[in-house]
Amino acid sequence: MSVQLVTEFIREEAAHKTGHGRTAPASATRSFLRFLAWRGVAPSGLDRAIPRVRRARHASLPTRLSPEQLARLLQRPDTPSPAAYRDRAILSLLAGLGLRAGEVATLELDDLDWYAGQLRLRAGKCRRERVLPLPQEVGAALAEYLRNGRPHHQGRRVFLTLTDPARTIQAATVSAIVQRNLVRAGVPLGRLAGAHMLRHTAASRMVNGGASFKEVADVLGHRSLQTTGIYAKLDLDALAGVALPWIGGAR
Repeated sequence: MSVQLVTEFIREEAAHKTGHGRTAPASATRSFLRFLAWRGVAPSGLDRAIPRVRRARHASLPTRLSPEQLARLLQRPDTPSPAAYRDRAILSLLAGLGLRAGEVATLELDDLDWYAGQLRLRAGKCRRERVLPLPQEVGAALAEYLRNGRPHHQGRRVFLTLTDPARTIQAATVSAIVQRNLVRAGVPLGRLAGAHMLRHTAASRMVNGGASFKEVADVLGHRSLQTTGIYAKLDLDALAGVALPWIGGAR
């Protein structure tokens, strides 16, 4: 085993992967070489020979729904049912406020301030509490679910399963609900279809509607504006307006 062999292996493995996957071979090999050195099987220091794998930040556009697809996803159900009321309330929170799946799953009744028209999100991934305005259409979907779809339960979580007895839902359940309703709405399921796609959809709507990056970051709970910067590429109409004409002329 040599420095050259390790370097060639990492480069060959990374060449066939994309995104975060490009860094996985280097990370795994680095840990394995340190383990081998600790066991005395390989010389120490080989892990420092692993080259850094370059990965462009924000190289691709986040997956999002078109306005037509979003309208089909959020339309009122033809056949009202507890599941339909619950799913529509969840979809409205995800697409209207850009909540994470875990934030929807852990939402409690005491977090809804109907008089002030606000929604409180407890400290989670962003490690700080957020208070968001509750849009009328999101609040209406939530109220309809609480009146007609939520099972009787002594707990304070907003969203519950429809089993008997009812249980609190998990973040994975929220993503499964999104995928099931995307199929219902006739939206093709891509590799990244799930709750986070609606978060991207909400952010793109805010950016294209004229909201500042600071405002979008506050709603989404981003601690750094660099994280929000990816949505700069979503305002395609504005980008087209400042693009230079193609030197070969229009074809």
